Amino acid sequence: MKTLSIIPFTGHCRLWLLAINFLTLLLLTSCSSSDSSVPFIPKNNLEDKVFVLGAQVDNISGDLVLYVNGTDPNGDPLTVTSLQAASLSVGGTAYTDADDELTITEVVDGDNFLSLAFVTDYSNSTQGELDFVAEILAGMLDNLPQVYEAQVMTFSDTYEIQQNWTDDLALLKTAVTQPHPDRNKTALYDSMRVALEGDGSTTGLFEKCSPAHMLVLFTDGDDNMSSSGYTDTQLASVVNDDKTVVIVLGTSKAKNEVLQTLKGDHGAYVQVTDPFSLVAEVESWSASLGNMVKLTLTTVDTDSKALSITVGTQTVDVIPNSHCTP
Repeated sequence: MKTLSIIPFTGHCRLWLLAINFLTLLLLTSCSSSDSSVPFIPKNNLEDKVFVLGAQVDNISGDLVLYVNGTDPNGDPLTVTSLQAASLSVGGTAYTDADDELTITEVVDGDNFLSLAFVTDYSNSTQGELDFVAEILAGMLDNLPQVYEAQVMTFSDTYEIQQNWTDDLALLKTAVTQPHPDRNKTALYDSMRVALEGDGSTTGLFEKCSPAHMLVLFTDGDDNMSSSGYTDTQLASVVNDDKTVVIVLGTSKAKNEVLQTLKGDHGAYVQVTDPFSLVAEVESWSASLGNMVKLTLTTVDTDSKALSITVGTQTVDVIPNSHCTP
C-alpha cells in the first residue's frame, strides 16, 4: 500500500520518499512507448496570469462583486498592494480604487466565497507522481485564507470521495494524502463530470452557491473506462458555462491536448518534465492564493456591458454568473 506524506510546501528539501518515487517514475517513463523524437516543451500559463475566481451581480443592489488572484510576469504572487492597483472597465469606462464606485479590499476571514474541488488521478500511469501531487495540494490548503470549502476526490476506474465538502483544514490535508492501494484503468471524464455536476451520492461543484468556483485536477489525460459519453470538449463546455476556473496539472507523459482542453476558457494548465518541476512551477501560484482580493463596484449599471479587469499589462474579461440561488 502506498502511503502519502504531508510535506511542508517550501520548495527546498525533499524527503527521501519523494526521491525514491521520482526514480521509480523515471524508470516507468523510460519504458513507455512515447515518441522520443518529438521534443517536449514545458507549458506553464500560471505565470503572468490573473484569475477571476468568481463574479456576481447582486440581484437587489446591482453591485458587482468579483474575486481575483494571480502572478506577475516573473511568476511571483501578486501582492495585495498590486491587486489594489487594478482597474475595472465597464463598457469602456475604467474605475480604480481612487473612485468612490470601486472598493478593492483583501479577502478576510468570514467572507466565505470559494468552493474548491480537488480531483486526483491515481490510475496505473500516475502512480509515481502522487506524493508530489499531495505536496502541491497540501501547500494550496496552507496558503488559502479561511474563506472556502473544499472537497477531495480521487479516481482510477471509478471515483472515490476522500473528503466531502468541509472547511476543516485538518480533514482536508488528511484527505489529500490518503493512500491508494488499488490502481486500475482510468475513468477521467466520468469522474470529472461527477466532480462538477454531482450524482446521487455527492454534491457537485456546480451545485455550490458560493460566488467563486475552482477545480484543481491532476491527470495524465488518458481515459479508457468512462461510459457517460462525455468528452474533454464537452467537459470544457460545461466548465465555461459555469465560469469555473480549472487548474490542470500534468507531467511530460500527459496528453497535452487533453490538459489544454479541460482547463476551459478561464483556467490554466501546467505540464512540465517531472514531478519535482511540477511542484516548483505551482509553488508561486499557490502562494498567490493567500493574496486574494475582493472588488466591489457600486452605483454603476453593468447590465449588457463589456466588463474586464486590468492588472499591470494583463487584461481579463469578467463574466458575471450566479451559480445557483441560495
